[in-house]
Amino acid sequence: MAEVTLSLKHVPSQAEEPCGVCGAAFVPAEDSGSRAFIIGTGKQDFNSVMCGGCYSKWTHGATIRIRSRPA
Repeated sequence: MAEVTLSLKHVPSQAEEPCGVCGAAFVPAEDSGSRAFIIGTGKQDFNSVMCGGCYSKWTHGATIRIRSRPA
């Protein structure tokens, strides 16, 4: 059976980067709502950042499409 590890942690952004869902820009000095989203398969990890608004929509049942951080 295949295994996938999901991790979603509240982590202030350390660099300016867009939300992986809506593309909203994060300004590290002002950002308090971003979440680091990680999916680990054991071979390759998928990393992204999700803004507070998209996180709220997702946790309330919305289906989202998330893009990974640039390598």
